[in-house]
Amino acid sequence: MSKVTAKQNAPKYSTLGFGVPASSDPHHFKVIIPKANSGKVEISEHLGMQAQSEELSVIERVVLDRSCWTAIRAEVQRAFNARLKSYDLKPSSWKVGENVVDRLLGKELCVLAWAIEGMDAENISVAVRNWLALRPEERWWLFGMTAMSTGHKDDRDVGWRIALRHALGDIVQTESLEKDKQVREVSPSYSLVQGESEDNLQPANESSRKPAESLAELPAGNENPVGQDEETPLPVTELKEESSLAEDVLFLFEAKKAKAGGHPVGDMSKPEFVVGKGSTANVAVAKSLRPAIRELRQKLLDEGVLVEDGEVYSFTCDYSFKSPSLAACVIAGNPRSGMDAWRDLKGRSLKELGYGKKTN
Repeated sequence: MSKVTAKQNAPKYSTLGFGVPASSDPHHFKVIIPKANSGKVEISEHLGMQAQSEELSVIERVVLDRSCWTAIRAEVQRAFNARLKSYDLKPSSWKVGENVVDRLLGKELCVLAWAIEGMDAENISVAVRNWLALRPEERWWLFGMTAMSTGHKDDRDVGWRIALRHALGDIVQTESLEKDKQVREVSPSYSLVQGESEDNLQPANESSRKPAESLAELPAGNENPVGQDEETPLPVTELKEESSLAEDVLFLFEAKKAKAGGHPVGDMSKPEFVVGKGSTANVAVAKSLRPAIRELRQKLLDEGVLVEDGEVYSFTCDYSFKSPSLAACVIAGNPRSGMDAWRDLKGRSLKELGYGKKTN
C-alpha cells in the first residue's frame, strides 16, 4: 500500500527550479539574484531551441532594485508553488544565484516586475494583490502586449510599461474579485488570448507518456474545477464577472505609437473618460480629424497637459475628457469610436460592458 501511495505522489515529470522541464535546452526564464543586498535582480527570457540564432536566444526583460524584489518574492514564490503543486510538480524556492522558471510562469513574473520597477514602495503591495487577482491567461496577454514594443530591460517608463504600473499599482481590486480569483486561479483549461501565441496550451492527454513542454500542458487533477471539458479551451469572457462596474477599472487603448490607459466616470449611459498620467498620444493628425478636436489637442499642448516626448506626446497629469470618443480621437489623432476603442484587461470594450446604452 505504501508503495502505491508513493508512486501516486511522485512528480509527473522531472523539473528544475520553478517547473522547467529537465530536457534539452527548453524555453524558460532565468532570475539572477546577486549575493550583495544592494545588487539588482535580473530577469531574462531564454528561448532555447526556439531561438532563430544564438545571438537572439536570450532577451533581457527587466532589472529590479533589490528592495522591489524583496517586496514581491515571497508572494510570487507562494503563488508559483501553488500552481506547481496543482500539477503534481515539485515546488521550489528563490536562492542566491540563478533561478530557472517555467516559460509561462516567467511571463507572469515579468508582468509584475514591469509594473513595480518604478513604483513607490507603498504601492507595491497593492500591485501584488492585483497581480494575484488576474488569471494566468490575463497575465500572458499583458506580457504579449507589453513585450511586442516595450519588452526589453531598457524600455522602462515607456508605453505599456507605464500602463502596467497604473493598472496594478493605482487600482485596488474588490474583495469579490479576490474571492473569484481563488476559485478560478488553477484551471487545467487554458485559452489563447489576443496578442499571445502560445503553442500546445491544451492539457496533455493522460494516456500520453510524452513529457510535457511546460506546466500548462498538465491537467490539475482528475476533475476540472470549473466544469469545462478538458479538450475545450476556457474562453476568457465566459467566466463569471462582477455584476457592477467600478470606475477604477483600467481600460487601455493603443493606436500606432500611442498607448494610453484610463477609466470612465459618471453616468454609464453618457460617461466622461479620465486618461491617466503617463499615457501617450500620436503627434501626427489625420485630415479627417474634426477642427474642434484639433483645437483641443493644441490647448492641451499650450497648457502643458501634453508635452513632446520623443516621437509621441505624453500626458503630464490625469485629464478628464467629456467622452471616451473624444479621449480616443485626441490620443489617436484620427476619428475613433471610444466605446469600441477602450478595452479592459480582458479585452472587453466599453460598449460590450454596457456603457453608452440609453436608459429608459
